[in-house]
Amino acid sequence: MNVRTVRRAPLLLALFAIVGGAWTTGCSTSATTGAFTQVTRLDSELKRGVSTKGDVQQVLGAPTGSGHATFPTDPTPREIWFYQDVEVTDAKREGDWYRVSMRLQVLLVFFKEEIFDGFMWFSNAVPGTYR
Repeated sequence: MNVRTVRRAPLLLALFAIVGGAWTTGCSTSATTGAFTQVTRLDSELKRGVSTKGDVQQVLGAPTGSGHATFPTDPTPREIWFYQDVEVTDAKREGDWYRVSMRLQVLLVFFKEEIFDGFMWFSNAVPGTYR
């Protein structure tokens, strides 16, 4: 996959702001960022090959970043919208170290000629399954 443009700065700034606040207080915290938290809404509210960009934005909000890709199995260019959700679930100072627990979700939404063409979702909170 050849992704040309994905803006990561908002993710990093949000993460530093959340974790930085927890570090200065020296206590545990729970905070979250990001537009999406329930990927299940994609299956129930969007239809591949039918839903538009407007439909996707109505369900997920504005994307954090965007880009384009081509895949070896189908060289038709795809537009990609990028979403992330970061939740710091715990942050504690331990001597000179900081221990931070967090949940991270990343969602890539694909469009083929302006129409929803599927998605990929990654999360460190859900154990992987193989079929």
